[in-house]
Amino acid sequence: MAHYHFSIVIPTYQRREVVLKAVRALEDQEFDGNFEVIVVVDGSRDGSAEALRKLKVPFPLRVIEQPNQGAATARNRGASEAQGEILFFLDDDMIAHPRLLAEHQWSHQNGADVVVGHIPLHPDSPPTILTPAVRDWADRRGQKLSLPSAQLTLHDFLTGQLSLARETFFKAGAFDTNFTLGGSFGNEDVDFGYRLLLGGYKILFNPEAISWQYYVVKPRQYLRQWYQAGMADVNFARKHPDQAQTLFKLNGSESRMNRIVWRRIVEWPFLGSCIIFMLRSMVLALIDKGVQHPYAVWLFREVKRAEYWRGVFDAGGIPSPHPLRILAYHAIADLQGVAVLEQYGVPPKMFEHQLELLLRAGFRFVSATEVIRFLQRTGGLPRRAVLLTFDDGYEDLLDIVLPILKEKRIPAVVFAVSNCLGKTNEWDLSIQAGQHRLLDADGLRKLAEVGIEIGAHSRTHPLLTSLSSEDLNKEVLGSVEELELLGLGRPRLFAYPYGDFDDRVRRIVEEAGLKGAFTIDPGLMRPGQDAFRVPRIEILRSDIGWKFWQKVILADPL
Repeated sequence: MAHYHFSIVIPTYQRREVVLKAVRALEDQEFDGNFEVIVVVDGSRDGSAEALRKLKVPFPLRVIEQPNQGAATARNRGASEAQGEILFFLDDDMIAHPRLLAEHQWSHQNGADVVVGHIPLHPDSPPTILTPAVRDWADRRGQKLSLPSAQLTLHDFLTGQLSLARETFFKAGAFDTNFTLGGSFGNEDVDFGYRLLLGGYKILFNPEAISWQYYVVKPRQYLRQWYQAGMADVNFARKHPDQAQTLFKLNGSESRMNRIVWRRIVEWPFLGSCIIFMLRSMVLALIDKGVQHPYAVWLFREVKRAEYWRGVFDAGGIPSPHPLRILAYHAIADLQGVAVLEQYGVPPKMFEHQLELLLRAGFRFVSATEVIRFLQRTGGLPRRAVLLTFDDGYEDLLDIVLPILKEKRIPAVVFAVSNCLGKTNEWDLSIQAGQHRLLDADGLRKLAEVGIEIGAHSRTHPLLTSLSSEDLNKEVLGSVEELELLGLGRPRLFAYPYGDFDDRVRRIVEEAGLKGAFTIDPGLMRPGQDAFRVPRIEILRSDIGWKFWQKVILADPL
C-alpha cells in the first residue's frame, strides 16, 4: 500500500467546472512531502467524474462515485479509502494557495492536532448580491481568529479547509451523516468540530494557510441553504442541548427583528408561509433584473432570516420543555385468532402506515437519550415529540420492525425480559395465551448495534407488586445486570410488566440506577413529572382510523 503524508478529500456535487478548478490549483503546491487527492462525486449528473478522470496532474488522483447521500457521507467515504497520515478536507470550491499544505504541515509539527485556515473570497468569483457579504464575513473571521486571545465558536468549525491525523478523525467518530441526509446542507462540520473540542484536541487557526473560496452559490440556492441551516441547527441542538442557546444566539435569536417579526410569523403555518413566499419572490425578481439598491440588499437579508426561522419551525422549533407522547407497542405481527395476544399484535402494514401518518403530520421521533435529558430536566424536545417503545422484545422486531425503522431513521426503545431471551412469552401460559417467540441475545445485540436502546422489563415478567422485597430486587436489579453482561450496555430505562407498580416498586427501580420507568397508564409526559411514573399510549390492533388519532392526539383512550 502506498503511503502519503496528506490525503486531500474533496466532496463534490453538481459543480464540474468548480471542482476541476480546485483540483488543478493543487498542482502548484510548494510542499516537499507527497500527497494524494481523493474526490468523492456525490451523485453528480454533470459529468464531473468523467472530467476529473481525464485530468493530467502530477499527483495521485482517485475519483470515487456514490449516490447522492450528502457531504458528510462523501467525506467519510473519502477518509475510509485514504492512505495518508493526515486527512485534509477541502471543499470543492476552495482554490488552494501554493503554500497551503506547507502551512498545515508547519502547524501540525508545532503541536496542533487539528488545523483550520483562512478562506477569503476568490477575486474571480462571479459578482452577485451575495459576494460582498461573503467577502466581509471571511475577512472578519480571519481577523478575529488571528488575535492572540481568539477562541473558536461553533460557527468557526468549518470543513471548507481542515486537517487532522487519520487516527484522530476515526477516534473522534467521523462526520455524523444524519446532518446531510439526501444532500441536505449544514452542521456536520459544526458537530464534528464541537466533538473535537470536547475531546480535548488542540485546534489551531493558521492565517497563512489560505484557500480562496470560489463562490458560485446563486441567491435562490443561498436562501434554500438557510432554510436547511435552520433545520440543521435544530438537529444540532437536539444532539448537543448544552450548546442550543449559544447556537441560536449566534443566528440572532435575540435580535428585535427576529424576536418580534420572523420568529412569530413562521408560527402561522399557512399565512406565514404565504408572506415569506411573496417576499422571497419579490426580492428574487429584483435580483434577476440586476437591482443592487441598498433596500433590495436589506430585503434579501431579511428574507434570509425568515427562511432560517422557517427551517427552525419546520424542524420542530428550538428544543423546549414540550409535552412528550410515548407509544407502546408489543408484537408487530398479525396475531388474528391467537388467544389473548390478538389485540397486542399490530400487523406490519398497519404499523408502517401509522408511522407514515405521524411523520406526515409533523410528529418527530426522539431518541432515548433526548428523553432521559427531558426526564432529568437538562434538555428540551421539539414540538410534537414522540418516543417509540416496544415491550417484551418479540422476534419480529429484528425481521420486520428494524428494516422499517432504519429506512425511516426512527429511534426506538425495546424493553427485554432478560431471563426469557430466545424463548416465548411464558408468563402468559397461566391465562392460556398463545405463544410468540422472543428475541435471543444475538438479536438484541443486532438492534443495539444500530442504535436501538435496550431497556429492562424484569427477569421473568411477574406482577412486581406481589413480590417480596428480596424477589423484587432480583427481578429489577437482576434484569439490569443480566442485560449488561450480554454486552448491551447497562440499561437506562425500565418498563413495569403489565404496568404494575407501587411506591415500593418505584423506589427499587430508582435505587437500581435506572433513569426512568414506564407505565401503561395513558397520558402525556409533561415537564417536571415523576421520571419513574412515565405514562404511555398503548397501541392495539383495534386502533385504526380515528381511534388511532384520538389516542395519539389526546393521549387517552375513550
